[in-house]
Amino acid sequence: MKVERRSLVRGLLLLSPAIALIGYTMYLDIDFKTLPNIYDPYEALVISFLIAISLTPSAIYEYKLEWEVRGAEAEVPVLLSVIENNLRAGLTLPQALEAATDYLSFLRRDIVKLLNTLSVGEPIEEGLKHFRRDTPLLAVTADYLRIIARGGEELYKTLKEFREAVEVIVNYGNRLREATRSYIGAIYMVMFVYLVTTAVFLKTFIYPLSTQATASNILNPVNAKALTSLIIYGALIESLINGFATSYFTGSRYLSSLFHALIILFPSVAVYAILLFTSL
Repeated sequence: MKVERRSLVRGLLLLSPAIALIGYTMYLDIDFKTLPNIYDPYEALVISFLIAISLTPSAIYEYKLEWEVRGAEAEVPVLLSVIENNLRAGLTLPQALEAATDYLSFLRRDIVKLLNTLSVGEPIEEGLKHFRRDTPLLAVTADYLRIIARGGEELYKTLKEFREAVEVIVNYGNRLREATRSYIGAIYMVMFVYLVTTAVFLKTFIYPLSTQATASNILNPVNAKALTSLIIYGALIESLINGFATSYFTGSRYLSSLFHALIILFPSVAVYAILLFTSL
């Protein structure tokens, strides 16, 4: 039920840009009897800004989920280490789990729920329903706790090997995220080049050319506004695609890199807004 509720919240938040655009369209239709003109750069700015604002809650929520999952995965080796040491000292599994709560933050609530279930005589399977299973690593950890609770002393001896395997997986995930920092830096660099190049292109070439063409009564002058709109939409699309792509290539379970998209998008909107209000 918790997973379904989380998925529902994620879906609604990700749909917020569409809801915002529908609301903006209805506002124009009701108050001004018109529809958005995609070739108007000012409306392109409004649309881009609306999408950025409406995506902010989703970016925060996605980042929160990703942060919790990463924290929980990082605590699995700690949990296993404490359990191993306490079992070797002669404690029971519930006692070892209770001792582990002093060293946990993200997994503490799951372990407490598990202990509460065991304290009233319920089987460990019931308690493990509350254990995080956001990633394969956490799911395997929950299954392993169920197995060692049923398996006796011989399975307790496998804790060290399992913990070492988990540490390798966690370290690999950290290295993957470290390795993709250069990719994230490249995305920022490409977007910066796009932003500077298009701004200079519009300011020094398109807008003067459009003004001269209008003054000379040329029949087909350069449509500076339409071109500006296309460039703004290009920045919007590139920002969003980069955010989704970064989440994928960094191995994120959630779309936490939407933050990168917004970090790119908000300055882009600001630059084009300044450009428009000082040039057109």
